[in-house]
Amino acid sequence: MIAYLYGVIAEIGDNTLVLETHGIGYEVFCSAHQFFSEMEKGEPIKIYIYEHIKEDGHDLYGFKTKEDKELFKKLTSVSGIGPKGGMQILNTYTNQDIVSIILSEDSKALSKVSGIGAKTAQRIILELKDSIGKLTGQTAESLSSNLASTSQKNEAIEALEALGYTLADAKKAVNAIIDERDNSEQIIRKALNLLGL
Repeated sequence: MIAYLYGVIAEIGDNTLVLETHGIGYEVFCSAHQFFSEMEKGEPIKIYIYEHIKEDGHDLYGFKTKEDKELFKKLTSVSGIGPKGGMQILNTYTNQDIVSIILSEDSKALSKVSGIGAKTAQRIILELKDSIGKLTGQTAESLSSNLASTSQKNEAIEALEALGYTLADAKKAVNAIIDERDNSEQIIRKALNLLGL
């Protein structure tokens, strides 16, 4: 099994990249949150790899850290969540948000992920609630502060979507200006300034 790859980014696609190492180009599925905002072609990078071998293919999923890979493995250990579903969750929320959502049993937030229905969201929470806090070292105190900021962040994103922005643009703007001390109105105002309104 491949533990990690170190090489140069040869191509950047839609949630994938091609990593060239020793003259071989490996196509790797990656989370947009973890990689795409700060990558450039020709840049050397180390990527932790999860291999998914099946009858009709051999897919590689890439992560910045071992912890990111472990979170992905936790998500895909849930019945009904394959690697593509796990990556979809990582593309929708940051790791911290995922942990907060699961610990707070917010199935509604998980159901917003493309391909994750209400029953699957509840199954993820039921199966991972006890173990995911240990994985990330999340405590009750840190959870309560994370929940407040996650809730305000989600409110701001929904408000920007209601104003006609795409989910991707709304998330990008909010993540760029987020300050845990801001309330949702302040976040929306700052995001609108960034988006040019």
